[in-house]
Amino acid sequence: MVDSVIFYGNIIPLDRDNHRDFVLDIDDDRFGFSAGSHLVPAVFDEFVAAAPHIPVVFLPGVNAPVPVFLVGLRAGKNVLVSAEGRWLGNYIPAYVRRYPLMFGEIEGRAPITCIDSAYTLPKGKSGARIFTDEGEEMPILVERIRLMNEFFLAAKRGESLVKTLIDLDLLRPVTIDAKFESGETLALHGMLTVDPGRLDELSDEDFLRLRRESLLPAIYAHISSLSCIDAIRKLS
Repeated sequence: MVDSVIFYGNIIPLDRDNHRDFVLDIDDDRFGFSAGSHLVPAVFDEFVAAAPHIPVVFLPGVNAPVPVFLVGLRAGKNVLVSAEGRWLGNYIPAYVRRYPLMFGEIEGRAPITCIDSAYTLPKGKSGARIFTDEGEEMPILVERIRLMNEFFLAAKRGESLVKTLIDLDLLRPVTIDAKFESGETLALHGMLTVDPGRLDELSDEDFLRLRRESLLPAIYAHISSLSCIDAIRKLS
């Protein structure tokens, strides 16, 4: 199971006074923090854009399965980020792009913008400020908040979409087998994917339910994305 807050060390509310001088790394080599995980949380809204580049699978969650990007076959190794911290693929997951910011939830209140207090700007970089001297939001922060809001809302919608997949019995456990150039073999267990055969067997009523919920593009993109597993294997 993937940790819902991987990459984050200590999440605290963003404060325009306490974080007035905070700066973000906005360079292309800022993604080194993601090197230590072969799984990255995903949302359904990303499936179509990501499918040609990154495999999308589901993992059992605390309450229900959750979608994730498979960015490596060996535990703790993201093969889509270089040693210098550059993202090597053509699609960067929103979860990665939003770091070190995220939305935090407090029951009964609107989401609040939070930040990883463990985040530090790499030595030698100047970065970009997120607040002006007067405490107003800089464009980079406005853009990150927009991204976080899209991700947050998509994740909430995704909960009901996963329920639909479960209701229609579309998810099946799979084992991903890989053989590397060295001759080493590896098997990943515990993942779930949509069963194309079961999808074809759906009644017209159930298939129309997927259409009404706008799930069909995401489902087909998910199935198509599995062809990227071999590319991940070659990089592993």
